[in-house]
Amino acid sequence: MARPKKPRMVGETLLPDNLYPDSRGRENYWRYRRPDLTDKVFSASLEEAIRMAEQANAQRGIKVERKPAKAPDRASFAYHAARYIDWRIENDPRLSNKSSWRNRCNALKRFGEDFEAISIHKAKLADLRKWWESLTYHQQHARRAEFNKFFNFLMAEGLCKLESNPFTTADDRPRLLEKGKPIKKRQRLTLEAYWTIYEKAGELGYEALQVAMGISMLTTMRRADICELNFEKHLQGDHLRKTINKSEAQRDSLAASHLSFNLKTHQQLGKLISRARELSLRNYRCPYILSHTPKQRRTGKIKEHVCQVIPDRLSDMFTEVRNATGLYIGLPKDQTPPSFHEVRSLASDRFKRMGYDVKSVQQLMAHTDERVTQSYQAGHGIDYEEISIHLDEQAIGREF
Repeated sequence: MARPKKPRMVGETLLPDNLYPDSRGRENYWRYRRPDLTDKVFSASLEEAIRMAEQANAQRGIKVERKPAKAPDRASFAYHAARYIDWRIENDPRLSNKSSWRNRCNALKRFGEDFEAISIHKAKLADLRKWWESLTYHQQHARRAEFNKFFNFLMAEGLCKLESNPFTTADDRPRLLEKGKPIKKRQRLTLEAYWTIYEKAGELGYEALQVAMGISMLTTMRRADICELNFEKHLQGDHLRKTINKSEAQRDSLAASHLSFNLKTHQQLGKLISRARELSLRNYRCPYILSHTPKQRRTGKIKEHVCQVIPDRLSDMFTEVRNATGLYIGLPKDQTPPSFHEVRSLASDRFKRMGYDVKSVQQLMAHTDERVTQSYQAGHGIDYEEISIHLDEQAIGREF
């Protein structure tokens, strides 16, 4: 007699047939077992992953058997985490558009699952500390701010009997301490390696990656900023103008960073934009400067156009091409190869080698310094800061 299948559970949720958690343990990543026994890896929330798996199973004729969800106890953290999420969205509708909000919601839900056996009014600081110290530095860092708001919400309603908010940053109150930031062990990207990866990207058909690497080198823009660049929105005459992503939350304030690049002065950048226009025409007139025709042509909440390149896809391209070069094979276990973000670091180093002063580079990289004061003096309208520094062919080793 065959042994019955062991049910696959995530918390108290039963996963449908053929749906498995990610083998690498990544958050919001799943595996769906196809009929040919290969796995399709995709990213989605737990609820969305279950819906997609059940839809795929239905097409294969597999009967769906769902157990009714268990209603959370009204005295549990899970019940009030759901209330808190609804309250936050009601008071700040813009949260739904933030990419980090889904991760914060999932963290609150998992917290409720971890403390299912402990009622809110019986929770002690020692219980929370044990759970908190089991997290990594990055997990703690991503949770503290939202959990601070969550516990303020609970304590304002008289639900939590702790002496003070355990996620506060005040030193004079009992609180949970955050772990020290681990030392970065990522390899720096050299100029020689940069051009090797750039050439390999062309061989593999990733021209969008070449354009992105060029823009990052010449402007030091981050991955998300480059992926947002839009021909209609950010190209104004002979200027490329962008509000830096790090300052998006400050868009309505005077401290936001609005950078402008004159393409007549920044000629290398102008060449990349012209090349991006040609790519756009081949890629179904994609309105974004980065465009690439994928195998699966889909849009959704994240993509507006089938050929739009989103930040995660750009990182995947870079990783694939970097690995194809074989440059970083055999690294020690405590070291990791450079990511796309290291292009920004390399660009900063090239500007330094050209003799530009630190303040000029800080302005370009949108690091807070005297720039904030200057923005306050500029008035209430959007005042783009003209970028005068640029890298020549000698600094970057060749032309794009």
